[in-house]
Amino acid sequence: MNALARRTPGRTPRLVTKADADPQRVRAVSERYAHDPSRPNPTAQADAMGSTVLAYLITGPLLFGAIGWGIDRWLGVTGFVAVGIVAGMGLSLYTIWLRYGTSQAPTHDDPEQGSTTAAQPHNEEIP
Repeated sequence: MNALARRTPGRTPRLVTKADADPQRVRAVSERYAHDPSRPNPTAQADAMGSTVLAYLITGPLLFGAIGWGIDRWLGVTGFVAVGIVAGMGLSLYTIWLRYGTSQAPTHDDPEQGSTTAAQPHNEEIP
């Protein structure tokens, strides 16, 4: 027997929803997921951030490896290529950590206090 056959004729099914009783939380959730049409799409922002991180991870070792290769050729020794690649990867990771991994960035935009661009709080910081 299916659900339609068990239903009492003439009676509409009851719709059960869970309403959030806290209006402050409802407002916070709606503000969090609201999209401002004057700002870029959040998906595009995430794609741009991922591309930037990938560019850092590729460019750092390549650049410093090339510098190490140049020093190797100039001095006629070996080993600076490996040092350059490792240093480039380390500096790339450090730059990524500084730019995207710290939560000490200002969350307000007040030029009087020296901040010209405010950082958005990380997900773990949103109550």
